[in-house]
Amino acid sequence: MSYVKQLKLKHFILRDERGWAINPFEVADLLGESAGNLHVVSMKPGAIRGNHYHPDATEWLLFCEGPAKLVWRSRGDDSIHEYLIEGEEPALFEIPPGFEHAVKNISDDAIYLMAFYDTHDPATVGCSPLV
Repeated sequence: MSYVKQLKLKHFILRDERGWAINPFEVADLLGESAGNLHVVSMKPGAIRGNHYHPDATEWLLFCEGPAKLVWRSRGDDSIHEYLIEGEEPALFEIPPGFEHAVKNISDDAIYLMAFYDTHDPATVGCSPLV
């Protein structure tokens, strides 16, 4: 069974006096592949994005800041899982097809995250609120 997983970034983050940089396609093992869809979103304090799933697409979420909460459940399972993103470091998560998910900004400031998929136009299906 597949599951939502956090990808380890330690060896992929480049740091210097300006801050950090990362190539999330390298971490997701998509270098040379066509990332079908990529977007960056801002989230105001308390904002929620998601409460949906993608039936046929894998989605990666790169949290550039935090704190935030990522919640998910497998379709057909009532168990809700959550992960707290502290925001001290970037965090990348892989969400397999069919997993309902949502993100909530629990910071007092706006946060930013980048989302990308393994297909150009992923179908998005709403689900009952997770958070």
